[in-house]
This record gives sequence, C-alpha cells and structure tokens, in this order.
Amino acid sequence: MMKTRNMVSLIWIFSALWSIMGVLSWSHLPVGYKDDGLRLTFNSMMEHMLHGQFDVAPWSVGQEGFLRDGKVYAYWGIFPALLRLPILLLPNGLHLDVTRFSSIIALLVILFFHYKIWDFLSRRFFQETKWASVSLAVVLAFSGQQVCFFEHNLYQEVCFWALAFAAWFVYSAIRTIFDETYWRKAGLSMAIAASCALLTRVSMGIGLYAALFCFFVYFSYKAYVVSDKHALMECVKSLIGPVIVSGLGLLITAYVNYERWGNPLTFANYSLYLYNIEYPDRILRTNLYGLFNIHRFYLGLVYFFFPIWIFQKHDGTFLLQQDFTKLIDANELPASSFFLTDGFMMLCGGIFLWTLLFNRRKDIFPFHRLLVGAVIISLGIPAFLMMIAISMNYRYRAEFYPDIILLGALGLIYIVRYKSDVPYLKKILMALIVVSVLVSNFNSLLYGFSELGPCYPYMPHGVGYYYYHKIFK
Repeated sequence: MMKTRNMVSLIWIFSALWSIMGVLSWSHLPVGYKDDGLRLTFNSMMEHMLHGQFDVAPWSVGQEGFLRDGKVYAYWGIFPALLRLPILLLPNGLHLDVTRFSSIIALLVILFFHYKIWDFLSRRFFQETKWASVSLAVVLAFSGQQVCFFEHNLYQEVCFWALAFAAWFVYSAIRTIFDETYWRKAGLSMAIAASCALLTRVSMGIGLYAALFCFFVYFSYKAYVVSDKHALMECVKSLIGPVIVSGLGLLITAYVNYERWGNPLTFANYSLYLYNIEYPDRILRTNLYGLFNIHRFYLGLVYFFFPIWIFQKHDGTFLLQQDFTKLIDANELPASSFFLTDGFMMLCGGIFLWTLLFNRRKDIFPFHRLLVGAVIISLGIPAFLMMIAISMNYRYRAEFYPDIILLGALGLIYIVRYKSDVPYLKKILMALIVVSVLVSNFNSLLYGFSELGPCYPYMPHGVGYYYYHKIFK
C-alpha cells in the first residue's frame, strides 16, 4: 500500500503542475496590468465596496453590466472581489489583473479537497483494492472539473471558486455520511462553504444550502429523539455554529441584492442588462419564456449529455437549431457530454443510484439512506437549473460536479464491496478512465479556442471547419 500511495502522490503533484500551467496557457504570467476591461471588474467592485457602494465602474464591466438609476452593476457575487482587497493596497492595484492567479488558487483548492476525498476513501474502503484507489486518484486529478475548464477569463474564475467551495462541502459531506460524529467539525465547514458559494455563484450556493438544510433536519431530529441530556446538548451545540454562519451568509447576500436591485430576493434584473442593446431578441425571449423554463429541459439533456446539436444538416442548419434559437439565448461551444468527460464517475454513480432506489437490504449501506438521498437531490438543484436556463454555456457544466463527485465516490465504494467480481466491469471502468482523461483535456483545449456566447454565427460551415481555422489558421 505504501508503494501505491507514493505513486499516487506523484499523480497529485503532477496534477497541481498541470492545473497551474493549464490556466496560464503555458505562456502567460499569473498577474498582468490592464487599463480597463472585464477582467478588472472585481477590482472595481472591491474599491466601490470600500466606500459602501455595490456598483462598478463602467470601464470595467462594459456590456456585461446592468444599468440601474444611473449606476452600473455586475451580477456576480462579491467573494472574488473580496480576494482583491490586498492588491488595492499596491501602487496601481486597481489595474492589476489577477484573474489567472485567482483561478490557479481556486483550482489548487479543488485539487486539495479531491486529494482529501481520495485519502479518506482509500484509507477507509480501498486498503485492499489498489485498482480502486489509483483509479479514483487519476479520475479526480486529471478529468472532469479539475481539467475541463482551463480558461482564464473572469466568467470561469467565478466558476472555479464555486467549484472550490462545492469540493470542500462534498468532502465534509462524505466524511459526515460515514461518520456522524464528524458533523461536529464538518457542520461549520459546510456552512462556511455554502455561504461563500452563495456569495460567489448563486446557483451553486442554492444547492449547497439545500444540502446543508438536509443535514440540519437530520441532526435536529436526532437531537429531538435522543433521551440522554448530555447527548442532547452536544447535538444542539453542533448545530448552533452552522446555523449562525449560514444565516449570516443569507443576510449578507440579501443585503447585497437589496443594494444592487432594490430587492433582497433578486439576484439579477435582466431587463437592465446592457447586452440587450446588442441582442434585442433576448428581452423578447425572456418575457415569453422566462429565465428558467421546464420546456427547455430536453434541450438541456441534449446540450449536456447528448451533443447531437453540432451535427449540420444538408441545408446548412444544425439539428435542433430552431428549438435552441427559439428558447435559448446561447448554446456555447465546445460541445461535450458528461458520459465522455466523466464516464467513470457516471457509471459508478449510476450503479449506486440504482442500488439506492431498488435494493431494499438494510445492511447494504453503512449510512442513513434518506439523508443521502435528500443530499443527492439537493446537490442536483443547480444542475437542474442549468438544464432549464435561458443560456447553456460550457462553464455551466460546473453545477453538475458536486453530485457527480458524491455519487461517483459512493458508487465506487459499493462496487468494491459488492460488485468487484462482476465480469468485465473492472475493465469497462478502466476504459472509461482513459476516455475521461483524454476527452476532458481535449475539451479544455477546444474551450480555449472557442468563442463565448451564441455559437451559430461562428460556424456556418460546420464545427470541424470552425476549429480547423481557429487552431491552424
């Protein structure tokens, strides 16, 4: 086992270097200087917050801003802006672009909690199954969310930090699921992670808060039914800190929303969006179908899982182009599928879900089924929202990963314990690891060459022709 851990240690070290160089595109410095532009939005946001205001300078956010009462606002959460506080103390700090540096730190935080997940599961469940331990390390280090988004724009930075907090939350949740006494430590960590996620990217924050609420209900119920007074006090004390922190996160978010939009429950008002000037059809589409609409669900399935929408028909249009154009502002390149970038975790998670739903043996899982099922559903809320959202962008894949990581980890444990003798299953999983690593890194390469936003204007001659000219011309 020691040799295995030494080999896996090299995997984690190489993954850290790969992540750093991937964000730097192998040729850039982590910090730069800019006179203006979107990448300085959080610098401006932090500067304005120091004066008690929540707007941003128009020269920073540009058309991504929202014009309200003569001031321009950004809709992103304030956490990435808080990270800029130290650089504002430097000469010309307002114009220092630290987007790449911030993205690198977030990616390393994600990798750290991936390592923690692997270390916990390997020590507890995979001591005698070397293949499972190494497989999980490779998948967490070189596929999926760790490598799929090697892009260094401001949009992606926000997603990186949301994923970092989600990884922290999922690690704490896994530890608590298998050891309920760990809640005393994990509860506060999960509350901080959920609060920071809400202050970074609201869709991710909603999912983490919902999952945290499931833990609150579960441990509150345990406190209610316990008969021992000392145990009751311990349960209550374990809830006080997380409740206070999560409540504070909600209050701060509500205050920021009120200052920006005049309503504590509004996270963005797209009728004020400056990009509507360039894309006037978006106002009509929003009024007709809303920002979220269940009628887009089938398009979400196609976009995130079955990317047939990139196939061009004989008349020059693309499959489902009329549907996408009617209901959605933008379906963004590159096309991808979780079955390819995360096939290993998807298969493990699928096997686990099937067993959770249809195998009624009470001794098969060493945890409370109802709690785990509720957490899985809660973490799936952000993914569901992305599948019915008015825009479907590549970076929105981030919202799926908390559930993918949790389900994949639980599924691998189940496979090792009960399905390790199934013919060809291990070989299929090994093949899926290779596919996941290759496709994830290939998608990351294509992401760097892809235009953001609506894809159809950029590929009139097909997606192959588009990438050939982007890469080789």
